[in-house]
Amino acid sequence: MPVPQPTAHRVLYDASDLWFPAWPLAVAGIAVGLVGVGLLRRAGEGRVLARTVGSVLAVFGPTWALVVGTALVVQHARLRAALGDGSFTLVEGVVYDRPPGDAGDASWVVESGARAHWYRYGRVWWTAGYQRRAPGSGGLHDGSQVRIADVRGRIARIEVAE
Repeated sequence: MPVPQPTAHRVLYDASDLWFPAWPLAVAGIAVGLVGVGLLRRAGEGRVLARTVGSVLAVFGPTWALVVGTALVVQHARLRAALGDGSFTLVEGVVYDRPPGDAGDASWVVESGARAHWYRYGRVWWTAGYQRRAPGSGGLHDGSQVRIADVRGRIARIEVAE
């Protein structure tokens, strides 16, 4: 009887390979702040609206970059750390894009033996971890055989069988 060969997997996402995937969001905050500074520099004495808008943008932009950027860096660092020290749940199984009982078509499931692991389609692109926006997106489709490193419901690494 032939010995079964191990299945080859292709990595779709690995948090440890990425430095900070949401950097455009932080850069956008800095850009908004610079626009505000530009408005302040160009606003004359009689231009109250320009000074007000400029002040709001000059404060809001960098604050956004600092608060949101820091939160996203921390989330991503937790995924990377979990991969590094092995503190994740390994989920291996078959993807179902439209699982029974999902009324809103807002989730997908990986059937792993007797257990099902539910994940939500991502509505926003900047959260930490692997994201799928809709059925069949993100390199996965219904029936794909996957191996997932799950960190408290977030996907830190996902591999699909070829």
